[in-house]
Amino acid sequence: MLQLDPNLLKLRLEATVPAFKRVGLAADLGRVSARSLLYPSAFIILLGEQAGENRYLSEDMIDQQVTARVGVIMAVRDIADTSGTIAGAHLAPIREAVLLSLCRFVPEPGGNAFRFARGALQSGIDSQGSLFWQDDYTLRFDRRIQIT
Repeated sequence: MLQLDPNLLKLRLEATVPAFKRVGLAADLGRVSARSLLYPSAFIILLGEQAGENRYLSEDMIDQQVTARVGVIMAVRDIADTSGTIAGAHLAPIREAVLLSLCRFVPEPGGNAFRFARGALQSGIDSQGSLFWQDDYTLRFDRRIQIT
């Protein structure tokens, strides 16, 4: 694998977390509005990559261990409760389903599964009872580059 494709995670969550009415990517999150957002939804964002030292497998092949970090932004809502108590309760099983799905997902044969890194509230509760939470996951993979 040369780089992580966030679409792999999108397809994985669509297939394994039926609670989501929509799973999108960064571009989808940028286009969503308060009127068009479906609840619950998730958006996959590639947050960055960190490469280890170059290792030469041969005189014309470089190998790097890369750690990619992705964010899964989850949107939930309960219009009957603007304090967020019920929305927070709706979030817990969705976060668990995402965690189990991604931590069991190995994108390439013989590779690694995703690992949970951290989670945090991304917005306060609005007047419609909406809540946005982001969980970050990491994936380590080897990047091999033919240099000749």
